[in-house]
Amino acid sequence: MKESDLKDKLRKKIRAKGAWCFSPVQMGYGASGIPDIVACVPYKIKSEDVGKTFGLFIGIEAKMGNNTPSPLQWDQLRGIKAAHGKALIVTGKNKKGLPYKVEEV
Repeated sequence: MKESDLKDKLRKKIRAKGAWCFSPVQMGYGASGIPDIVACVPYKIKSEDVGKTFGLFIGIEAKMGNNTPSPLQWDQLRGIKAAHGKALIVTGKNKKGLPYKVEEV
């Protein structure tokens, strides 16, 4: 599996859950290190807002094998977490077993 295959799989799974997502393309403009997939996932609040649906912001950095996020990518993931979004690193495997692992930042 290539990293692009992993990203395609993740986008399909996210959209199947009723979420909105996109993959930003860096062309030298804007912030560097933006996660591979940016998503807004429906989320139901469980206190006084029961029944109302809110969107949870998620940034997903996809990696293959032993690759890890760059320092700029780590900065962006930590910024998402600091703003109370979810920051995830999804690592695809090139061997048999689990197809990928998910780590929360």
